[in-house]
Amino acid sequence: MITTDAPQTPEATLVTAIIMQAYRDLFISIRSDGSSSFTTQADQDAAMSFLTDRSGTLARHRNGLCSLIGWDGDVLAARIRNMMDGAEFPPPVPDPSPATIARHADAVERIRARWQDLNLPRHNPKRPASSVGNLLAAE
Repeated sequence: MITTDAPQTPEATLVTAIIMQAYRDLFISIRSDGSSSFTTQADQDAAMSFLTDRSGTLARHRNGLCSLIGWDGDVLAARIRNMMDGAEFPPPVPDPSPATIARHADAVERIRARWQDLNLPRHNPKRPASSVGNLLAAE
């Protein structure tokens, strides 16, 4: 978690809260039928994109918000991507209890699995270069 000793303006506090909410959305369990959680898979995917995209609308929004508080949005995104790829995700509190550490480890595992699902190339069966060529070869 990022902290600073300098007092923040109300606007900077709001921008920081927006960015941190996207980060927290990564760790919230996804709502299933009957669940009281308010985060859907689409919400979590949007938060992940907002925090990690290299280009596009969400990256521009992240970078714009980060610039308002003196952060480099591209550096933030690179750090989050690095954590998604295996670097340590810091626990959410300074002195976590063993139960908090266990919940955090489970959440990190879920986040990384989703990250891989969204970013690894799909395994599509190799298609023939030309269906006409296959027909001719079968004759």
